Amino acid sequence: MTKRFLPFLLLLAALAAYSTAARRHPFGTYATETDFYHFYGPDAARIAAGEFPENPYQGPGYPALVALTAKFSSDAFTAGKWISVACAVLALLLVYMLFARLGDGRIGRWTGLGAAALAGLAPQFPQFAISASTDALFLMLALAAILLLIEDRLPVRTRIIGAAAVTGLAYTTRYNGVFLVVAALTAVLAIDLLGVSFRARCKWALLFAGVFLLTASPWLWANYTHRGSPLYNANYLNMATEFYPELVDGRWNQDATRPLENVFDSFADVIAYDPKRMLLHYPRNLYESAKRSLTCDLVSPWVAWAALAGILIALYERRSRAMMTVLVSALLYFLLMGLNHWETRYYFFLGAIYSGMAVYAAVRLFEFARARGYINHRAWALLPAAFVALLAWKSFVMARSDLGEFLDSHPWEVPAACEYLRSRGVSNARVVARKPHLAYMCGQKWVFFPETKSVEELGEWLKTHEVDYVSFGVREVKSRPELRPLRDPNKAPEWLRPEWRNENPPLILYRPNMIQTTRH
Repeated sequence: MTKRFLPFLLLLAALAAYSTAARRHPFGTYATETDFYHFYGPDAARIAAGEFPENPYQGPGYPALVALTAKFSSDAFTAGKWISVACAVLALLLVYMLFARLGDGRIGRWTGLGAAALAGLAPQFPQFAISASTDALFLMLALAAILLLIEDRLPVRTRIIGAAAVTGLAYTTRYNGVFLVVAALTAVLAIDLLGVSFRARCKWALLFAGVFLLTASPWLWANYTHRGSPLYNANYLNMATEFYPELVDGRWNQDATRPLENVFDSFADVIAYDPKRMLLHYPRNLYESAKRSLTCDLVSPWVAWAALAGILIALYERRSRAMMTVLVSALLYFLLMGLNHWETRYYFFLGAIYSGMAVYAAVRLFEFARARGYINHRAWALLPAAFVALLAWKSFVMARSDLGEFLDSHPWEVPAACEYLRSRGVSNARVVARKPHLAYMCGQKWVFFPETKSVEELGEWLKTHEVDYVSFGVREVKSRPELRPLRDPNKAPEWLRPEWRNENPPLILYRPNMIQTTRH
């Protein structure tokens, strides 16, 4: 009985740890949560007001959930981060259930428990378990879809309809959720996950496709109505930054995607620009992504190499169609993400599979040795647990360091600037900044900092753009180094009047003092 409660104790521990960290995370950092202040938060407000969301890179799933949850929270950001906490814990529960299902009986439960522990301690996972981002929500939905698909204790119809509906939700959260459609159809038609005739497989595949389209149809129709295509998204710009880095000086952030909007209009444009390079670079990018997944901070390197051993064992044994479905799903996701640049968070689904396969390797190698009489003493049964505990410790050390750095990276200059603007009664001011944090958090209007190469060029730009404030701080120094003299207000030109300054972290609010020649 105690063993049955161990997964829930693990989940309670994860909930307590993530909740404690979340309370130390009052607002977004300059990293991934830029997307919250740029897209998710504003789109949540638009959805709440019955307006069409403007984010061209992801569907409306996460901001819609933020809009709903914000009704019971103090603000949208708080709602967003607690959604991630809840989804992260649910994702760990699904990792447990998935790998307990892939194991056998009691051994399966221990495999699931170890997999959940390693997934929850993956180096960057705790950071995103408290971030206002789509990562934890998408991971939870992807795992739920795969688990429903392979859960043979449910009626086939329930499995297909449930997996398809969750896949629709995953797609409307992140467009790369389309991999689940291909994975499900491959499992049903090619792997014969359901163990039925080919005619029956086709019937179930059609049912899956139909339920997926029905679930996603409200967004597909809205996307078609507002953008001209039900499948429209701007992720072709991200793909272009990976395949044609010389066009954007090797960058992949907004300083890269914004100028590329003038070069490409679709995925077809990106492919047609240099098809030969696309064909040659894609395998290289897959290789680099695979290497990073094993050696960087997706999981600890110990977990990664143990996972590789587990995958090889599973492929050799071919023990079940369910296992093959999980591995094929991971492969399809990896192949899809090879079209984009590497970011650890993009590969959390793969990291969850790695965590489970690492424990699977330990368990299967132990069973192999015991079956051949190498380790008969009962004390040897602790060997897999000790190995998994070692993997967990290695992961914990990396995760603790990453989370500490994340919690120390809050831009405290932003709420200080907000306090100043509130004290002056400023509202709806147009604020030029490299990041949207100040404008969103202060209730102002964000103007993206132009890619000017000198202070004089910035002055020319200001003549043709109506701006109330120019924010210059650590992010502007990093992304616009040519404007470094503006760090010192005494060296600012006469047409930029320093109005407020924060010393640590440094931030200066300038007031432009010039005549606009053209207004946009």
